[in-house]
Amino acid sequence: MAEVLSTKPSDMMLYLYLRPLHPEFFKVFAQRFYKGRDLEAEIWITGLSHVLTVRRVGKGRSYERCVTEIVGPAGLAIPDRGRIASVALVGEDEARAELRNGFRHRINFETETLNEQLFEAAYEDLRKQALKEGLSCEYRIEGVERKLWPLAVTFPDHAGGGFVLHAFHVFPEYLTILKTQTLIEFPER
Repeated sequence: MAEVLSTKPSDMMLYLYLRPLHPEFFKVFAQRFYKGRDLEAEIWITGLSHVLTVRRVGKGRSYERCVTEIVGPAGLAIPDRGRIASVALVGEDEARAELRNGFRHRINFETETLNEQLFEAAYEDLRKQALKEGLSCEYRIEGVERKLWPLAVTFPDHAGGGFVLHAFHVFPEYLTILKTQTLIEFPER
């Protein structure tokens, strides 16, 4: 858990896969499963990271009907097999991918550094909102005193024909929040 405290906002990456990944590659602190008429999605919060796997419900092998997004620090011990993209999440930008299995993936990201007062207010707002409607994990270490802890928060939404995930990765040491918005659109049937 101490490695979460040393993660820098500039270390954050997007890893994109055309297959599901096994949970043995991660320490899963929080998870949620979503099932819709035409999709299944699973979100894991894994350190100051998240893993999102979206599957189209129907016949076919899972890799043909699946996309997995990982937002986490560089150097994660994750497989190369099935990885189709790695993108540094620094500054403000967008990354798009038309995947060979028909899925479309788009992520907008912004790294925002705030003054201490604004950061504390944003932190508290995110924490409260997550308790009501999101999936989150605040990384506390027993025996360590501090006012704010690293925090990961996700807010999913199943949109017609796709899946949307708003995620916030909060770095108190740097007064910085990495905000991502992912849209995964399904292939035509």
